[in-house]
Amino acid sequence: MTARNNSFDENAVLDELRQFLPALSTGRTFTHRNPLQAFQHLRFHDALRHASEMLGYRTWLSLDEYRSLYNSKRVKPGVLEKVLVGQKGTARTFEWQDKVLMKKFPADATAPRIGQLRANWQKQYKTDPDARIHPRLFRILGNYLDHGVSDWKFPVHGQGFFDSMREMESNSFVSVFNTPRARNLLLHTSPSIEDLLTVIVGDETLFKQYLFDQQFAHRGWSGLVAWLERNGEILPNGSSITLYELIVFELLLEIDVLDDRLGTHWEPLASGLANRPKDLFAPVPADEKSEVLGIWQEAFEWSYYEGILAGFSRDRQNFTEGRTLTRIVTNAPDSLCIVGRPSVLRNLPNGHRAFLHSYDFAVDRDGELLKSTLETVIPSLGAASLEYFFARTAWTAVESNAALTDQIIGLFGIADSVSGDLRTGLPASLIEDLEPTRLLCVVEQFPETVLKVIDRLDAAVARWLANEWVHMVVTDPASGELRVLKNGELAAYKSDRRPVEDAVH
Repeated sequence: MTARNNSFDENAVLDELRQFLPALSTGRTFTHRNPLQAFQHLRFHDALRHASEMLGYRTWLSLDEYRSLYNSKRVKPGVLEKVLVGQKGTARTFEWQDKVLMKKFPADATAPRIGQLRANWQKQYKTDPDARIHPRLFRILGNYLDHGVSDWKFPVHGQGFFDSMREMESNSFVSVFNTPRARNLLLHTSPSIEDLLTVIVGDETLFKQYLFDQQFAHRGWSGLVAWLERNGEILPNGSSITLYELIVFELLLEIDVLDDRLGTHWEPLASGLANRPKDLFAPVPADEKSEVLGIWQEAFEWSYYEGILAGFSRDRQNFTEGRTLTRIVTNAPDSLCIVGRPSVLRNLPNGHRAFLHSYDFAVDRDGELLKSTLETVIPSLGAASLEYFFARTAWTAVESNAALTDQIIGLFGIADSVSGDLRTGLPASLIEDLEPTRLLCVVEQFPETVLKVIDRLDAAVARWLANEWVHMVVTDPASGELRVLKNGELAAYKSDRRPVEDAVH
């Protein structure tokens, strides 16, 4: 087969897929990664809306959960009002308060965009290739990667996946294929992804969406392969695998299944499409429900942060000292980071945990040390916090299934079985009682210095702050005043805490 010159950029699509797929490691190495890294160019709540509509991810808690948190005083009425005023203005606060607290929204009626293109195999040809391919594919991958599930070894060690498959197919009495075309393509040609998609899909404008549909049908296995390739991981048997090899092999399996089911003269998928599916990557406009969910999450987080920031304020005559402050406890690790002197920790109310990066503003007048600190702390702790965040928002989607309670859930693995996908996410035992919050980074430094440092940050790190994937509060070492980073400015933080005589303990 010969590749054609057209608008489909195979390498660019593979690079994009690697960004979207979850990062599943082999267990020997682990680094934190934002589960929604591919959406990080968007503002936080815009990204959550896009990830939900495009990929079907659960990115917020449910409305019922947020309202329950409000009724239990975990979301403070004053904080909710402050968020509403900030986002909708004073004139519209009452209108939106009614929507947030009372309005009933219909259940999500539309399926996520992912998978809608390949669903046409069932609609047009009354066949489901995945039902026949996945058990075979996952068994082969499990044996090849050999991470505890192998019952036979590939004959070629120290070579790539495709070479091993060719060797096995050439020398085995039993083929992994049921028809000759796909087997001959594997053994006697070097087909490209584009070549195979031309046979299977036909319309090059749909190639990218088809690959996303295909790989997200088993995002766990695909994510693991992408991770192994990206990190140059050497497998126990000395072999290697790439996302390209996985996709080509799966496309060959699709041709095999379709030939077996439909004969050799079936038409590409695009030829019979009555309606094109919605573009997977088209913008997702805001709707009222997503705005309400975003308001709830902001109010929820700042109700939690307020319990912390009250301890940092030096103007505390109207409040009790640390030990009797209203306690709001979270078991999310690293949801609070302090960049400052160890003495700052004394202001942390009981019941809270924090990651302290020792830093002395007095010896860093130009902020160079702070810059290097933030460029390390924000991506690593921010990503760790988000892994717990999104594992928890996904929890309600599976918590009623007792079989999953000790397994892996969320966005970021274990196999359901030898014929199942790898589960992505965190063990349920780590997130069952967790309250999802983004990282709050409290920095002890003069506000004007912090703003200059932010302007000099590496662009990728600066996006964490500009798009509010991480919150930052600056405590002025001279005045003790707190300032919140919002839209590139440091605004004075005004606590909504009530005087101690009215506080809930």
